[in-house]
Amino acid sequence: MKFREFTVNNHSTREFLDESLEEKELNEIKTYLDEVNNTIGKENGFAFVLMRNGDAVYKLLEGIGGYNGLMIKSPHYIGLQMDKLDHEIELLGGFYMQSIVKKIYDLELDSCWVTLKELTPEQENVLLEGRKGIIQHALAFGKAEKQVENSDRHTTIINCDAKYEQNPYGLTVITTDETRESVIDTIFLQNWGNPAPFSEMQKRGVLDLLYYVRNSPSYQNTQPCRLILKDGYAQLVVINPENEDNYIDAGVMLFMLEGLAKELSFPSNWHYINDESGNKDYRLVAHFDL
Repeated sequence: MKFREFTVNNHSTREFLDESLEEKELNEIKTYLDEVNNTIGKENGFAFVLMRNGDAVYKLLEGIGGYNGLMIKSPHYIGLQMDKLDHEIELLGGFYMQSIVKKIYDLELDSCWVTLKELTPEQENVLLEGRKGIIQHALAFGKAEKQVENSDRHTTIINCDAKYEQNPYGLTVITTDETRESVIDTIFLQNWGNPAPFSEMQKRGVLDLLYYVRNSPSYQNTQPCRLILKDGYAQLVVINPENEDNYIDAGVMLFMLEGLAKELSFPSNWHYINDESGNKDYRLVAHFDL
């Protein structure tokens, strides 16, 4: 499966079939979670918890957690456990949670991010099965009640706006009700607030990459991430840095950016930036080689 197809064709599922997945599918997902937990999560303050009994989780969280305030009912869930609220942990958690979304997509299953806020200590304890930590995000997954037609799976979605210029990469343009910020509004050149001209993005050969990465999902489609193009690298930035969810979204965008960069033969090395500038409008969160 091409990463570009995943980027534009994966959509959140709100309604799942009321049936458990096959044990083979659950075991494959569990194996992946264990791999991430043991090789990455353990030393970085986060872990993923597989919740097989979706009915019990739904009853526990109904009216509390969900997507846009509505709890999503699914046969299974995966929780993101964090040792503490920390920007680097949140970014890494978002990165690897989105990698789980990709894993589920590759299995031809469906998923939806679920936000869990204002949990009681008792509810948190049940979800984490007595482990120490906090949980503010989960993934509902299973089989969608309404399956996406195969012909729709591979349709590239790029939104047009007044600032859009036809690019040379042959992207298909269709109408969609999902609004996205234009590339020119989210990509800066050298300095914050200095829009990157299309000509410069074309010259650097990154226009295709940036059109795809703008489809990265975010909480309530707020799109809090921006990129500052430098010489040979880019800086990932979040606006409204006081909002903890924005660091989760930054991790999601990093995963999408890394996958796209690898597929398009760009360097894809990145590292976290601990920005202590105190800027109230935006904050640097990662350095990404391009």
